[in-house]
Amino acid sequence: MNRSKILGKTIIALVSLFLMTIQWGCAGPAASKTVKGAGTGAAVGAIGGAITGQDTGGIVAAGAAGAIVGATIGAIQEGKERKRQDTLAQQRAYNQAIAMQKRAIDKEKATLQEELDIAEGFRISDEELDEMAGRAETAEGRLKVLQAKRQAAIDRKNALEEAEERERDALAEIERLEKELAELEGTGNGDGTSP
Repeated sequence: MNRSKILGKTIIALVSLFLMTIQWGCAGPAASKTVKGAGTGAAVGAIGGAITGQDTGGIVAAGAAGAIVGATIGAIQEGKERKRQDTLAQQRAYNQAIAMQKRAIDKEKATLQEELDIAEGFRISDEELDEMAGRAETAEGRLKVLQAKRQAAIDRKNALEEAEERERDALAEIERLEKELAELEGTGNGDGTSP
């Protein structure tokens, strides 16, 4: 009888602990790792106490110890995760600051280059500009002459190759026709023999 009371209390304690573990461990995504760790630790401790044959008080004590250990482990994991998230946030902020500085430097360089171009433009006289335009036209004229000479040389080479090919074709046709005519003239004797 005493044994059945202990068994009943143990079952009640285990069921209560199991329900409490489900509530803690499945508290949803908002539950912290500390709460989930406490629930998991309580369940493991209580199951371990029941397996080792503890009475109800021992099972509850093992569950409580498991909850403390699980909560501690969960808190450590939560702290590490928070530290990792803080490090990532700092890295993102640093990268954004560097990108902003780079954009500002690039904008400043572009502005400075534009100012230098304007200052350079004011220093150029109309005579200097006209002289340079004339030199550019002269250079372009020389370039056109050289390009025309180059193209003429290529055209002459191609024309020679084409004439050589036409000569080869004509000579081959002459040779073929000469053989054909020679054969035809030879069979035209009437005796069937070639001359």
